[in-house]
Amino acid sequence: MRFEYNRDKETLLNVIDHKSKKKNIVVKESGDRIEVALAQGKFDSGVESVPVTFKGKITGNDNTCVIEGRFTFGFYLYTMVIVAAALIVARFVWSAYKMQTANMILCGIVAAILVIVVAVVVVKAAKPKEIITEFLKDLNVK
Repeated sequence: MRFEYNRDKETLLNVIDHKSKKKNIVVKESGDRIEVALAQGKFDSGVESVPVTFKGKITGNDNTCVIEGRFTFGFYLYTMVIVAAALIVARFVWSAYKMQTANMILCGIVAAILVIVVAVVVVKAAKPKEIITEFLKDLNVK
């Protein structure tokens, strides 16, 4: 994602600092890197239950500034899913080789649960992503 601003880098960082405190958003900045996340326990209905962080790079000229980055989870979701899927496939193949239909059925059930868990995480991460995106869009001089 790319966010463009009509402020210089120093002014933008000051505005981010002030607005983030009002909106219960945690911002970590070091050098040209920035991380934006929701403060834990500050939102109603568990919006921050899935830890979503925007990690990006700030580049700026005299009167303009750009933040480019992407959203990440507070854990390695995709790595865990790939490893789990590989283990499920390996177990399914071995069970098929040994003609163990009960294990094959179990592999199918576990794969379905894995898909459901990933879907729930992606759906629950949509609201925090929206809050952070709106925060980052609302930093221009008006």
